[in-house]
Amino acid sequence: MNYRPEVDGLRAVAVIPVILFHAGFGVVSGGFVGVDIFFVISGYLITGIIYAEIRKKSFSIINFYERRARRILPALFFVSLVSLVLAWNWMLPEEFESLSESLIAVNLFVSNFYYWLDTDYFAGAAEMKPFLHTWSLAIEEQFYFIFPLVMLLLGFLKRPYLLATICLALLASLGLAQWASEIHPSTNFYLLPTRAWELLAGSVVAIAMYDRRLNVSKGLHNLGSLAGLALIVYSILVFDETTPFPSLWAVLPVLGASLIILFARTDNIAGKLLGLKPMVGIGLISYSAYLWHQPIFVFARERSFDMPSHLDFLFLSLLSLLLAYLTWRFVEQPFRQKQRFTRKHIFSGALAATVLMLGFSAYGVHTEGVPTRLGEEALEIVAVRNDRDLGRRGCQAMPGHPIAIEDACEFNEEYLKKIVVWGDSQATPLVLPTAKEAETLAMSVKQLVFTNCLPVAGYTRSDNKECGKFNNEALSFITKNNDIEIVFMLGRYPLQFEAVPFDNQEGGVEMKDAVYAVPSGKLGNEIDETSPHRVTTVGGLIKKTVTTLVNSGVKVVLIYPVPETGWDVPEFLAKEALYGKKRDTPLSTSYQVFRERARSTYQQLDQIEDHENLLKIKPESLFCNTRLPGRCVAQIDGKPLYYDNNHLSRFGATLLIEHIFHKIREAGWIRDNTIIASK
Repeated sequence: MNYRPEVDGLRAVAVIPVILFHAGFGVVSGGFVGVDIFFVISGYLITGIIYAEIRKKSFSIINFYERRARRILPALFFVSLVSLVLAWNWMLPEEFESLSESLIAVNLFVSNFYYWLDTDYFAGAAEMKPFLHTWSLAIEEQFYFIFPLVMLLLGFLKRPYLLATICLALLASLGLAQWASEIHPSTNFYLLPTRAWELLAGSVVAIAMYDRRLNVSKGLHNLGSLAGLALIVYSILVFDETTPFPSLWAVLPVLGASLIILFARTDNIAGKLLGLKPMVGIGLISYSAYLWHQPIFVFARERSFDMPSHLDFLFLSLLSLLLAYLTWRFVEQPFRQKQRFTRKHIFSGALAATVLMLGFSAYGVHTEGVPTRLGEEALEIVAVRNDRDLGRRGCQAMPGHPIAIEDACEFNEEYLKKIVVWGDSQATPLVLPTAKEAETLAMSVKQLVFTNCLPVAGYTRSDNKECGKFNNEALSFITKNNDIEIVFMLGRYPLQFEAVPFDNQEGGVEMKDAVYAVPSGKLGNEIDETSPHRVTTVGGLIKKTVTTLVNSGVKVVLIYPVPETGWDVPEFLAKEALYGKKRDTPLSTSYQVFRERARSTYQQLDQIEDHENLLKIKPESLFCNTRLPGRCVAQIDGKPLYYDNNHLSRFGATLLIEHIFHKIREAGWIRDNTIIASK
């Protein structure tokens, strides 16, 4: 194919928005469409080569895969190796194990399947996945495993019949994407069947333009290519993570890229813009830039104690371009020279590198992140992450894994009288410390926990109806069971009331999607996170739930919010130990920030009237404004109080439960080491 500088310029238009999108610049909220532009370009260039060789009867599968290996593998292996070195020195075991798993998927070109099962592309957790972006490479390689064989079978058809066949496949894939965008969004985003149409769009352009030029006026060339640029710019600036993708919306950037390839020329406006030397230069290094940017951003976040600023990310974006140039110059280019590296060198080297990568990654998985890399102090802190009082596995209900109330886990089962721990995942760490205390009272403990589901009847979380059903059944079970004496109620109310993840305003920003509390039956367009009276309505349901319990003779321990931290506490402290940073005072967060965050929760819980069967417990009395004035501590005597950014560790949960039972005794609920029954 004749070299077209405007196509390299189009590569720059694709890669720059992707980099800026992953850097967190909101102005390019649709920057992820750069991948779709890459797909069109790839489909155009590769199909053009395959089709030309088939027409000339010179196409060879082995030659095709040799070209792909020269193009893809050297830079990929190099970036992977550097990433492994950085991960070895900077990552904690859990993260290193995850990286090792992903690297296995990368080397087998199935990382799109791995991330499909593991990570929402737009979720905050995706920001800490160094190889997340390789899902698109897997798509391409899977496509090019199949497509050349199809072309061998169909390539000799007359051009109109071949184009008609490819267009039918394109429409089928697009139709599947539109359907799946609402029904199976993650599957739709990551897998080949719903992405193939984007590559096929480039294929259609390549076959249609083979051995010919569009015989249209210069004005139409200008109009078509500028329209293509406009469609791409619109997509980059207007689309965001809420845009169903890929779907019919994806037609805009795909059509835009196709129009540019069709109509842009060196003598028209779009062609001149795309043909500028800086644009062509970035286009030439775009593959390496794409490979480098995500690991650079991840390791910058990994190495930093605070979230890097926009200025930091701008510098890191420029660094990714610099590294891309060096990789293109000293890695990509040499391996494309057949006189320096023969086919045997390429295939044998690729096999050896793949085996080494797979072997080392398997070792990382087998050893659960090679914890021996870390010093003793860091290891002791990291152990808190896994030393969670979660009780028996499978005790916590969650979306897609419901647990019948009658079948929920029970501890100290030999005893008849029960304490129920009811709440979301923040309640889970309380179960075993409660069971230990309950055993001295000859009582069992029933665990009624549903992930992200507040202990409130008549309510549900915004993204899941199962939560509401679970709570209604839990309330019915408790009130009808005469053996239940006490209920501990704990939920992460501030998250679901405020409907935003926690930011401690000191660099600790929680990376997750927020869910919010809504009254049951009001999901959808009837009510959302901005709806007036949503919080007060749910607050009324909390009051009703507690009132129902205490009036039925059940003693209720209503636990107010556990302070959130914003940081993954063991990770933060372990990284300090790993990097040799000494701490003079305990890790802590602002008490004022906590009070502001929990204000609406306190307002709602404070409205619940006092009752002889009701005890209100405020964890802030243990952790905030005590050991450090104006601060909420995240560690005591060097021991982390949390196993992540909001769940209490075994140590933290034990402190809270000991405090609760002390208050229970003060309230006179226990006499002669026996709970005084109210029912």
